[in-house]
Amino acid sequence: MQIKQATAADLDVVCRFYQDVCAQQQNDEYGADWHWGVYPSQELLAARIENGMVVEGLVNGQVASVGVLTAGEDPNYRRAEWAELVPDRQIAVLHLFAVNKDFRGRGLAQQMLRELAKFAKDKGYAVMHLDVMKGNVPAERAYLNSGFRFAGELVLHYADIGDTPVHMYERKL
Repeated sequence: MQIKQATAADLDVVCRFYQDVCAQQQNDEYGADWHWGVYPSQELLAARIENGMVVEGLVNGQVASVGVLTAGEDPNYRRAEWAELVPDRQIAVLHLFAVNKDFRGRGLAQQMLRELAKFAKDKGYAVMHLDVMKGNVPAERAYLNSGFRFAGELVLHYADIGDTPVHMYERKL
């Protein structure tokens, strides 16, 4: 898998990737329950690309995986049981991590998560945080197998799906 930081020229391809992932989730037993146009949206992705925080994983030139990072702790995450207590400026939060259904079962999730951790560390972050919907067993397994540790359960409110139980994960970089 080739890893690259997305640029403005990649916006349409990244948007199509997430449109496909959102459509695929309707048929998945597990999934994040994202809703294209609400979360994620073209505006959100354009802003994250402009900030240099979108990473693509390509297989034979096709986008197989994407992860979006933000800088600083998510205010909703402050109640989690974090082991690594670092200043906000040293925290990267992983959002919208996905592997296209056509590329699953090849170990790409773990490979991409390792690359995202390296990307964040190279940018000066010390810790990566994320949340995953409770019961999304394949995602949780991928996070644990990629060096993340469980940091507790919270209920977070999402604009598109309301109050949702999530598991929090942390990785020291």
